[in-house]
Amino acid sequence: MEFEYNKALIKSLLNNAHMTNINDFKFFVTNKIEKKQEKPKENELYKERSYGIFKNHIENKKLHTLLEEIRDLIKNS
Repeated sequence: MEFEYNKALIKSLLNNAHMTNINDFKFFVTNKIEKKQEKPKENELYKERSYGIFKNHIENKKLHTLLEEIRDLIKNS
């Protein structure tokens, strides 16, 4: 029913626009949802505002090493 209403509306708009040579048109409806293409995210680079000067009080050896690696990344950026 909604399509018939839309069809009648389009026909009346075409007649108002003096396009009377168009006699018939058809709708195509699909039930599949289109996949939107995602824009690739750009890596935003920020100016590092830290100098890597802080005390590492972590006693867990694995976490301590990880924090030191982060400190080196900060110092080298």
